[in-house]
Amino acid sequence: MSQQTMRGMVYIEPQKLELREVPIPQIGPDDILVKVHLATTCGTDLKTYKRGHHEIPKGSVLGHELVGEVVEAGKNVTKFKPGMRVVPHNSAPCGTCYLCKHGQGNMCESILFNFGAFAEYIRIPGRIVDINTFEIPEANSYEEVALLEPLSTVVHGQRLLKIQQGESAALIGIGPIGLMHLQMALNSGASNIIAVDISDTRLEVAKKLGATHIINANKVDPLEAIKDLTHGRGSDVSVESTGSVAGWKSSLKAVRKGGRVLWFGGLKPEDRMDLEVHHIHYSETTIYNTHHSSPLDVLIAFELLTSGRVDAKSLISMEMPLEKVEEALLKMAAGEVVKVAIKPNLSA
Repeated sequence: MSQQTMRGMVYIEPQKLELREVPIPQIGPDDILVKVHLATTCGTDLKTYKRGHHEIPKGSVLGHELVGEVVEAGKNVTKFKPGMRVVPHNSAPCGTCYLCKHGQGNMCESILFNFGAFAEYIRIPGRIVDINTFEIPEANSYEEVALLEPLSTVVHGQRLLKIQQGESAALIGIGPIGLMHLQMALNSGASNIIAVDISDTRLEVAKKLGATHIINANKVDPLEAIKDLTHGRGSDVSVESTGSVAGWKSSLKAVRKGGRVLWFGGLKPEDRMDLEVHHIHYSETTIYNTHHSSPLDVLIAFELLTSGRVDAKSLISMEMPLEKVEEALLKMAAGEVVKVAIKPNLSA
């Protein structure tokens, strides 16, 4: 390629990003180079911006949810060629470690992560090319499949939770992840879905996507409201997606006796919480934790997106150019948007 540099949004330190001219990534024989059509903002990007991330060193280009066009393929690549539209995941397991052999590739001891989507081009490493990259069908737009990575994590959590037809579900936190949990709960046949958040913007999206009830936790007691909407019992299942200690505690209190709880939102390493063990034990509450996704989860997510069973476009609130990534993240933090599509070729 004649162009040797590209624009990329570089993570300098917490709460400091810079748009810089950086080298276009060089690919190896098993890799592909993708021209980014759009990259969506994510809660992980927001956490990195606010306080850093152990997997993302300073000086790296931020972003990991993307769709785009292959512009160069390594000599060993047979699945993809220049001109193909693709959606790559941001990681791939090794497939050979102890955890991978036990079907837990989401916790692979040598998992490969890839970042750098907030840029004009991105290198997709060979392992991800082989395992977790898909050609976008002609019938689908870029926007319809852009959320492959976050949806795959939701699929992983939902496969643990096993929502049954007719069950009630309380969703604590209804940002992009919570809204995907909502759609998955609907696909599983949940009949009473209660969405809880503090953003009216997100709650309105939840209502449009099929939430039975929406609750603004700043206006009413959400736990009392959940009890009132479930005949005093509490919900059959609850899903926590706020990533806060308060959210984790609320999710425990929201479910009925014998209920199931999914702690999806990750806490900070220093966070601690006291558990009401007496209540958990005698109520036979089942608690699930979830982390990342396996190749099976990624495949299921791809099928859900391309079939339209999960509506990704409805979660993208607006488009912004590359130079406004920081503004987009602040809009997410304020609850003004669900997700923003960052388009490198969009003018400011």
